[in-house]
Amino acid sequence: MANKIILLGAWELTQDAKLLLYQLTVPTEWRQRVRYLAGEKARLRGGYPSIPVLSLDPIVSASFPQIIKTARYGWQRPGIPWLYAQERVDLSCLPEFIKDWLREEFTWCLGEEAVNDVLNRLDHNQWQWDNATIDLSLLEPPAESDIEDFRFQAIPDYIAKKFLEEDNTIIFQGENIEHELQFYPVVRLNQGAELMSYPPYEVPLIENKEQKGRVFISFVIKFTLQTVPRRNKPSIYHHLFVRRWISEPLERLPYKGSTAFIGDNHRWLDGTHQPFSLMPLRAKEKGRQARWHPAISRLMMLNDSQLPEPESIAGQPQHNWSNVDEQTEEMQISIPYDARHKKLPGRPEVGVSPRDLASLDAAIVEKINDEHNPLPLKRVGEAEGIPKTYFSYWGEKERNNDSDYSTPMHRPSIAAPAVFAKKEVSLKTILIVWETKQCRDELIKEICTRLYLTPATETQTYTTAGGGEVKETIYTGEYGFICLQTMHVADLTQNFELNCSFRERQRRRVELLEERIQRIRVYLPTTSELCGAIVEIKRKPLIPETDPKNAWRIGAAQANYLNQHINSITARNKKTREEFVVKGGLNRVKSAVSDLFRQFAVLPTPLIDPEEDNISLHTWLTCFYVLRRTRQTSESNSASRVVLMLRVNPVNGEVQATTPDWFQDESKGWVSYSIAEQLLLNERWEPDSSFSEFEPEFDGEQTLTKREREQRLVDQFVSNCLQDCLNTSIEEQSPHVLFMAEAQNARKLLKWLQNPYVPETPGILPGQLDRQLSKREKKRLSIVRFRETKQNETPVAILKSKPGSRTSGIFKWKDICDDSKQNIYLSVRKPLNTEKFSLKKAQSRLDNGKSPAGNIKPIEIVIVYSLAIEQNTLAKFVHNLRDRNPYYSDFNTLPFPFSLAIPTKEYAIGIRDMVESEDLDEED
Repeated sequence: MANKIILLGAWELTQDAKLLLYQLTVPTEWRQRVRYLAGEKARLRGGYPSIPVLSLDPIVSASFPQIIKTARYGWQRPGIPWLYAQERVDLSCLPEFIKDWLREEFTWCLGEEAVNDVLNRLDHNQWQWDNATIDLSLLEPPAESDIEDFRFQAIPDYIAKKFLEEDNTIIFQGENIEHELQFYPVVRLNQGAELMSYPPYEVPLIENKEQKGRVFISFVIKFTLQTVPRRNKPSIYHHLFVRRWISEPLERLPYKGSTAFIGDNHRWLDGTHQPFSLMPLRAKEKGRQARWHPAISRLMMLNDSQLPEPESIAGQPQHNWSNVDEQTEEMQISIPYDARHKKLPGRPEVGVSPRDLASLDAAIVEKINDEHNPLPLKRVGEAEGIPKTYFSYWGEKERNNDSDYSTPMHRPSIAAPAVFAKKEVSLKTILIVWETKQCRDELIKEICTRLYLTPATETQTYTTAGGGEVKETIYTGEYGFICLQTMHVADLTQNFELNCSFRERQRRRVELLEERIQRIRVYLPTTSELCGAIVEIKRKPLIPETDPKNAWRIGAAQANYLNQHINSITARNKKTREEFVVKGGLNRVKSAVSDLFRQFAVLPTPLIDPEEDNISLHTWLTCFYVLRRTRQTSESNSASRVVLMLRVNPVNGEVQATTPDWFQDESKGWVSYSIAEQLLLNERWEPDSSFSEFEPEFDGEQTLTKREREQRLVDQFVSNCLQDCLNTSIEEQSPHVLFMAEAQNARKLLKWLQNPYVPETPGILPGQLDRQLSKREKKRLSIVRFRETKQNETPVAILKSKPGSRTSGIFKWKDICDDSKQNIYLSVRKPLNTEKFSLKKAQSRLDNGKSPAGNIKPIEIVIVYSLAIEQNTLAKFVHNLRDRNPYYSDFNTLPFPFSLAIPTKEYAIGIRDMVESEDLDEED
């Protein structure tokens, strides 16, 4: 049987093109005055004196779509242009627009009089286009290394325009009919180029072969420029997404506002007519009412244009939806779904089908072969499947009607011996903190079923120092015993009452968190050993600051309880008022129990099959992961991070972790995974720590020196950890060490994971490791780097012989590296259980908005270094590790043990952290 081949959505330019870029530099006086305002704000309010360009750049790009790039430091440092654009436009409205922006950003804290006193001194006539221009070649990189490479935005923009040059129509093949969509550009900055079908397309919602409603969607095409290791020339990737629109009236926009897409054929900066395009614009909440940024509203009024108020659009979301007419004067406005619209009826599924990917790929090929105006692209290689015999590592399913039994840790025969295996930290006590009796009873039943337990003692009752009544029973079974405790949650999961202004919410929230944490600590039973707890909490509230979840995570952990949270599994019948278990409620119970086991790193062993994997059983499985806290979520208003190394002994299932601080501490070093989670609550996150992201914005040399120092420290830490693993035997055998890292997460700290610095061949070890390890140690080390689909950094894949079909496996990407002997691999996972009833092979997403897409995204695998293990063998093994996680059915996104490393961020939190806001970007 011939190997499967997949076509990849990766292309390269076949001919050069020249672009002329114009520059706009912030006038010196304006830059100095704005820096003064930022400094005054920091002096009065605390924090770093940053200029809020993140609020300015998106609204400027919407006003003037021909901008290629905005420079982050254009407002901070002299001599750096702020805007690079493909045309010079009239700037007469720009100075007043910027003043309106400054009033909005600074008046609330400095006062109207103080801000206007600064702005009134500024001269509008100082805003002029620079005389200097940039002649940009799309094929040739900059001649000097210190010159910015504009191609990463210019090339996608150029391809998007060429793609629409002759005809903006694309035919998507459906099950019974062809769907014809017209595409238009969407204004974006530094995110590649985006095209979107418009107007919204009506799609039926079909369940059990019956139509249950309708939704409106658009297809979104993205072009981005990406690089891969061991290849000098960048490639153009295309991706296809679904954007889902709100079509029914809303009472109001969600908390903290929403994004709207505004279609117009007039340039907002000066009112000039231009081809129709769509601009994303945020409406933010001011008090209790959403509004546009005042700078945009005033600018449009200057050009005899008016934006409807956001609340008006919410009441009539289908605002002027029609076929686009270049002569029309009416704006078209659409509101996409985002994370805060979950409860709206008829919410469609996300994602496009494999058939849709094949249709877009065929459209690109057709435009490449156009006789009159060919698209100057050619495909970059194909990926051929590597033959392998699939084997069910965890054995056959147990006979049970519950389909979740394909998840290994849901099976008693696997879970019970693993939970009671001798470990450094064992799970001996489970506390159930309940609000509803049904949830309590189902959790007890699930734990007993999973671990083959029956009651062994009479139930004992006692009261804690905080007034909680605890009922305690010892349960025993074939493999061991567990102490089960239950207690009512009282009022400790009630949402915080924040009867204060929006700007006082965070301060008041911190006070309430501290109070709630203290109450939780004394309410729970006293214990000297680490125990587990499952807490029944309420659903996430509408206002994130009122959520007490962090109080439970911190308070219970401080009381020596690693804690897993579960929402209620019941609802009340509106007519009879009787409680019933909701659909999926029992699966929620199973998952809660499994996730608690995961927090104690309960693993069945062994984790390697030497015969099937062709890998030594005595191999440390190690991974590197960076835990980050952003400026928005840290007390110091500064970004910071802690790096974590995780290692797993595949023979006995022991999992250990360390950080730079722990590794240097003789009393800690490598600590048990469960202890590590608890320790992360007390980890140092100060902005002046050696692993801080805090960067002064006015001293480039100091920033560079600090970053280099940080990278050297992390390199040394990784080298020491790997050397320690290489010299820590497994069953008295000299071990092999497999080191894994995910590129997007780790490359800023491990520079040798960045594409230009990955060694030319897997036989060359990165510098710091090469200097520290001996020859014998080097032979027993393998390094693998992964890259996910985040930021569109891996290409889409289409089965060559059967477009629209799904496939899985490990594939070798041919003709991608400059040296044909070097390879890059792509791992395509099997569909998950939740993707069983996905769109049929012949269906487009436009045929049905309700079924899961079933479009499987590949991850990129690069063998950075390996001497003892052949590349294909190692690639197949790490592909198998995606299926080697006992806590999830089928393949996980990243290989094991990332599934243990990533969840540790649940404990990398602090009392004063702000609540992470949900992402308002609607892309799928």
